[in-house]
Amino acid sequence: MGRPACGVDDFVEWQDRLECQQQSGLSVEEFCRQEGVPKSTFYRWANQLRDGVPQALLTAAKTRKQADPHPATFLPIAFKASPIEIEFPNGTMVRLPLDIGRPLLLEVIRIAGALRPWKVPKS
Repeated sequence: MGRPACGVDDFVEWQDRLECQQQSGLSVEEFCRQEGVPKSTFYRWANQLRDGVPQALLTAAKTRKQADPHPATFLPIAFKASPIEIEFPNGTMVRLPLDIGRPLLLEVIRIAGALRPWKVPKS
């Protein structure tokens, strides 16, 4: 089946991510652990972006933008102090406060996502 096709947004996101790693002073291994991405994915994107975002993708994105001069309008939203709920494919449900830090959130996701359904404690 393979990987899904990548669009210009994917390239721009990874270009930003690679710049963040360089500015962070972290090793690739530590950065990938904090970001929750495999090192192989990081290096694949680093290789793909060696010469920047492909011009063909930039041109296609510009053409699409010109073809649709009326971008989608979004309604403003507000977050209330309610917990974050994450339901994993393995059946695990996690509720966390909104102010949870990114490193702790990533660790909770890593651990809860690795649980097997038959080992998940019943609430």
